[in-house]
Amino acid sequence: MSANPQAIRAFGAAHRYYQGPGALGLVGDVVSRLGRRPVLVCDAIVAGLLRPAVDAGCSARGMAVPWLEVRGDVTRAMVQGLVRQARGTDAPDVVLAAGGGKGVDAGKAVSRELGARLVVLPTSASNDGPCSESFVYYDDEHRMESVEHLPRNPDAVIVDTEVLVRAPRALLVSGIGDALCKLYEGEQARRAHGLNLFGGRNTLAAAQLSIACERAIREHAVPGLAALQAGSPDMHFEHLTEALVLLAGLAFENSGLSIAHSMTRGLTRVPRIAATLHGQQVGYGLLVQFMLERRPQDFMQQQLDFHRAVGLATSLQGFDVPATDDVLRTIADGAMTAPHLKHFERPLSASDFVAAMRGLEALADRSPSQSLENA
Repeated sequence: MSANPQAIRAFGAAHRYYQGPGALGLVGDVVSRLGRRPVLVCDAIVAGLLRPAVDAGCSARGMAVPWLEVRGDVTRAMVQGLVRQARGTDAPDVVLAAGGGKGVDAGKAVSRELGARLVVLPTSASNDGPCSESFVYYDDEHRMESVEHLPRNPDAVIVDTEVLVRAPRALLVSGIGDALCKLYEGEQARRAHGLNLFGGRNTLAAAQLSIACERAIREHAVPGLAALQAGSPDMHFEHLTEALVLLAGLAFENSGLSIAHSMTRGLTRVPRIAATLHGQQVGYGLLVQFMLERRPQDFMQQQLDFHRAVGLATSLQGFDVPATDDVLRTIADGAMTAPHLKHFERPLSASDFVAAMRGLEALADRSPSQSLENA
């Protein structure tokens, strides 16, 4: 009997997840269960931050940890250079992918090329990538070339919140923007009977994880951001970190994406917006999705208030970009190229996006706003 893909539910996740202050102390034990020849993939700044703990933990179990330095964008050429270096260090069987987006993506790519196990060590909660099996290649012109996939999710993710609480505030705000959309994009994907990133229908677990993610963000984002000033991870910061790194990662892979992420295809066509963090773009994209969903005004006001409370842009003016006809059409045309558009309750046109953005600009103008540079 052949399987009907439209009837099969699918769910995937990282094999192990560890989070808390001092969690890097677990790295030696975790690595030793996976292999004996680890290699650290990250940039120079992250190496200075993490190598003492990584070296100490692995050395205690009789393992040395060579370092492969990530420089620039994650291109195929750069990754192949790292792979050649790795093969010259006694064929690593465990890759430690450390840092933010670039370090983690580079480590994922190297682990796939080597056929090695993968341990992710994020240094900020800026995005939902650490627990996922996907990564991105860029071309030599700094443009996204392709979204790639590992044969499986990471073997372990170790999140040391004493490290994350020292990361720049802008990175945590970006993580909030990236994670906040997961419930609402997942709802649209489910309504459209879309398949998730594992090629199956949504599970009940995926829906519940999306709800838990959104609730945790709403409750803990503002006090969690306050923990950055204190420089110490409290309960709010721990809950917020779990929502941004673990719950958001599980939610997007197992639910699917929709309009909020489709908007990045257009927003990145505007140079000033392209230079901003992914989570800021997606956070704005979520507001556009709400406009396209024709949400009531009191709901929209609540969303604008929350965005402002955490430092997310509520309009194009928040990116210091004027909402001219040319800018709106450029963004709309780019959004129309996104594959996630099929995960929406009705077909959309570029004119629909333009109207939604114009409506959002008008709504945001009715109360004070702040540019990202001044937030």
